[in-house]
Amino acid sequence: MAVTIGLPDAELRELTQRVAAPGAMEPFGAYIFRSDEPGAALGRHVERVVFLEAFGNTAEQLAEEYGPYEPSSFFICVLDHLRSLPAGVIRVLQPSPAGFKSLKDIEPVWGEPAETIIERTGLALDTDRTWDIATLAVAPEYRAKATAGLVTMGLYQSLSLTAWNSGIEWFVAILDVPVLRILRWKFHAVWAGYQGIAPRAYLGSAASMPAWCNVVDAERRLAATDTELHAILAQGIGLEAALRPVTLPEPLALPGVS
Repeated sequence: MAVTIGLPDAELRELTQRVAAPGAMEPFGAYIFRSDEPGAALGRHVERVVFLEAFGNTAEQLAEEYGPYEPSSFFICVLDHLRSLPAGVIRVLQPSPAGFKSLKDIEPVWGEPAETIIERTGLALDTDRTWDIATLAVAPEYRAKATAGLVTMGLYQSLSLTAWNSGIEWFVAILDVPVLRILRWKFHAVWAGYQGIAPRAYLGSAASMPAWCNVVDAERRLAATDTELHAILAQGIGLEAALRPVTLPEPLALPGVS
């Protein structure tokens, strides 16, 4: 018997058309959806499809892992305007009483409290100005050379612009090691691991690492080393012909999160 992983195609297309910008002319568009908005279902769909494929995580497992963080979640989605389908997603957790999953999960897996490894690494991490990059996924059909770079860069651009617009100074995450390597390569090593922490199995990944990014230092480093990438990520310039830029909220307000 076939297993239903995500939303049926017809429902995906209807929902994408409903939440996309009316009359958008660009092939793709970047959007932000709060967890209680209809468009968030598009982000969860991509999560379910990709995490089942890559790590064997079922929809029930994802609901159990991320359910406590739904009120503090928002979803950055890149939508395919031409096909009316979601192409990629980043789930972001804002500060809330639930805390950050990527910090809470360190002690059970790596055997040390997050506070200990943060202090050892010499970070002055302010959790009130931190976002947890809880998931990052690109749908299988958008990983080809023709679209993979655009979809991933659209996600990163939207994350960066929204974070700087919101006064965020830090990102934390637990990343599959190949993904962390790609992020470090693409973005001039602005992401890093903590001192004394080695890769371990985590939620179906054979090797994952807790990681962090100083958003303020990253912007300065990119401005000094890669002006083209800085323009894309910090100024929102360079993708406009193919991707409708995200509309920045002022400020980003989520239900039940102070």
